[in-house]
Amino acid sequence: MELTQNEQIIITGTAVTANRRDTWSSTELSFPDVPNPDQIEPTPLDSAPPWAQNYEIRMIKGAPLAIATTDYPDSITLQWIRDNPNRDLDFLSLAAICDAFFPRIYVRRKELVPLGTISLTIYFHADAETLLANGSRSVLGHTRALKFFNGNFDQTGEIWSQDHNLLATTSQIVYYKS
Repeated sequence: MELTQNEQIIITGTAVTANRRDTWSSTELSFPDVPNPDQIEPTPLDSAPPWAQNYEIRMIKGAPLAIATTDYPDSITLQWIRDNPNRDLDFLSLAAICDAFFPRIYVRRKELVPLGTISLTIYFHADAETLLANGSRSVLGHTRALKFFNGNFDQTGEIWSQDHNLLATTSQIVYYKS
């Protein structure tokens, strides 16, 4: 796929699709020990970038330092998230949520620096029936950076249903100017 602007290619993408067969399955990751979404107040996003207004986020840990009340020594974020306005989860919504984490560098450093995604990969681990069963309930996002180095950082994440079902995983590499 190619996205063009002013007759120039600005983004390319690849989608691989296939029919999945019913086979042996196992999830090796464990669902994080977190409070339920109704036990956490929504995070005020009035001063956040406009894209963040598309979500209701209930931050458990790892808010960007610009809006955080607590400084964490790592880049781990745990947050309940759903679309705003609220709607049933589908693959399009799930893909967008996979890219709705604040950049990891903003969790580690208060300074806002220019940055851009170099590569984003999303793996779906759920079928349409599983997403339909989720309805419009919040999903749990868990993300972290593994390394910040020479103007780049990576970011990995998982999206879980409230039923402890791993819905998707994501990995990204991001350029930043410091």
